[in-house]
Amino acid sequence: MQQTKHARYPRVMHSQARLCSLLIIICLFLAALLRAQENPLNDPDLKEMLKQAQEMQKKANPTSADPKKKLAEMLSQAKEEGARQAQEEKREKEKLQAALKKQLEAPGPVALPEWTPVTPQFKAGGSATKRIVDDQVRIVQTGSSSLSLQELADSCEAAAVAAKNLNHGRNNIEVNGKMTTITFLSTRTGPVQEVKLEASREPGDKITLVEISSPLTQPEIESE
Repeated sequence: MQQTKHARYPRVMHSQARLCSLLIIICLFLAALLRAQENPLNDPDLKEMLKQAQEMQKKANPTSADPKKKLAEMLSQAKEEGARQAQEEKREKEKLQAALKKQLEAPGPVALPEWTPVTPQFKAGGSATKRIVDDQVRIVQTGSSSLSLQELADSCEAAAVAAKNLNHGRNNIEVNGKMTTITFLSTRTGPVQEVKLEASREPGDKITLVEISSPLTQPEIESE
């Protein structure tokens, strides 16, 4: 059995319908008076009814604002909102940079996670350091190896498989003949730690440049 659905119209539509009905009644009444007397507009009751009808029409159809003025107001509001958001983003970025700088300068050991796989035939280019990279403070160890990019990536992933508790993956990139292989490792249990091994070699070179890095925990940003 189908149910009959009754359409629901907005209250404004009902008001306009009542107004139209009232105007029709007034017109009919005016026509009758025109037939009954020579100068019906002098009738005080008729004048009052016409006045009420005009007031009701003004309320039902208010004069719309100047489109150009309205557009200018909207553009001004959008501009103000954009400036406010830009200022808020600037403050947040400044607070983040301040927190990263504080973390960078904090005393303490500078070392990669203990589970970081050993890189075969790796020759360190110095001690590990802390750097701000992509809004993170990372522990970075640079050096070189005589092994190829694939051999280094295979060794890193084999160590991850043997550990049985590490996720791993790799990306191969070539730009103007320069080959780069990035191997990612991360712990499967919390707190999650990550290590990235980036190996690159220029065309014709026999030495692979290696960078091993790990991000520190994101610092807390001080509230105002």
